[in-house]
Parts: sequence; structure tokens; C-alpha cells
Amino acid sequence: MYAAYDDYSRSRSDRGPAIYYGYCGRTGRYRMMDLPEYLSNVQQGMSRWMSDTQTMYQDVARGYYGRGQGDVRTRTRHDDGCGCRDCRHDDCHCECCVCDADVLVHARCGELRRIPVTFENDTRRERQVKLELDKFMTSGGRDLGWPAQLSESEFTLRACDDHTVIVSVQVRCEPADTPGTTDTKSNTQTGAAANTRTGSVDRCEVAYAKLRADGCLIRPAVIAVAVLPDDCDAYRRPCSCGCCH
Repeated sequence: MYAAYDDYSRSRSDRGPAIYYGYCGRTGRYRMMDLPEYLSNVQQGMSRWMSDTQTMYQDVARGYYGRGQGDVRTRTRHDDGCGCRDCRHDDCHCECCVCDADVLVHARCGELRRIPVTFENDTRRERQVKLELDKFMTSGGRDLGWPAQLSESEFTLRACDDHTVIVSVQVRCEPADTPGTTDTKSNTQTGAAANTRTGSVDRCEVAYAKLRADGCLIRPAVIAVAVLPDDCDAYRRPCSCGCCH
């Protein structure tokens, strides 16, 4: 940095002496200035800093909400090959509101999900661990009746070692009300009748279960399973080349 004396920094009787050293945005360098010019440059610098900070936070927020976090499903624009804009409704039934949870798994009705949980022992003392898995319930306390089990309920956690246990849960939803049709040629069911064993949901539903580990000095782990409707994140394939309006 250096100070320069030029026509802009000469003292004038009506402005006072040029005794203030600072950055001049007009010349792009540090130099001596009188009080009015110094205050003007400080104000301009603060305005630029606030503008740049606001732009940075907007970019960060836009990137964060664009990606989504466990409870927000991201949506992408689909190209139908016809050059038509996406005219489908962008509703909220695919968005999941998840309370505090240690593990979050997205699933569909009828799926069997296997959730691995690894217990770590960071001491040199062996631990006898006994596991207990609660029922999967909604945040309001409604029991969903999902069959769930552990690959093992007791094990020895060796010193400075880890051990993985599998939590298996069968996602069952309420049966759909609309009857389906039967294809006589292939003898297969379509529509809601094919979902009588799996059921369906109209919007994202989240179930929670606590996994307690007797022998570990930790709180119970909360496992959350978010069940999505069938049309969420589905691959869409148009049957003709045309635009809806």
C-alpha cells in the first residue's frame, strides 16, 4: 500500500486538510483524503460490502433449498421430447416433515427395508449389549402395525471394536379404496387391487421407532421411515407428442 497525492487530495479551505488515509473507490488505491471525501468512501465501501453479503446469502439459501434435506423432495423438470413446458401441478404431497431422528430412510408401501446400525466401542473394556426395538408409530402415537425385527438382540462388543445389527421393517399401508381390473391375458391385476397387499398413502407419512441398547452409555437411537406415495419421484413417460394447456 502507498499514499499518493494528486488533485483529488489537495486541501481546500472549505473541506479541510487531507489528513485521513483510506481506500478510494474512484482511483482504486489508498491515499490521503479530506474528511468529506473520506466519509463518502467509507459509506460506499459499507454499501458494497452489504450488497455482496446479501448476494452471497441468497446464493447459499438458493442452493440449500434447491437440494432439499431429508424432509424435502427435490423436483426436476422433465423433458417430454416435444418442447413443451411442464404443466403438472407442483403440490406438496411428496414433502416429508421429519421430527428429530438419528436415522432417516425413505421407503414405499409394501417394501421390506433393512437398516444397518453399527455400534462402536471406543474403550478397552468389553460390553455386553442387549437391544430392544420399539414399535413403529407416527409422531402422534398411532401404532402402524409394521412387523419389525432385529438380526440379533444380544451381542458382545469387544474392546475398540464395532458390531453391526440389521433392523428389518415391513412397510404396510392402508389398502386403497378404488378397485382395480384384471388382465385376463396375463392374469395380473392392475390399479388398486394389485395394492391390497401393500396399500398406499396419499401423502408422505413418517413412522418412528426407538432402538434401545442396554450396556451402551448412550440414549436410544430414533429410527425414522418416511413412506412416499407411488407417484413421488416416478419416471414419467409421455404416450404422445403434444402439449397440455
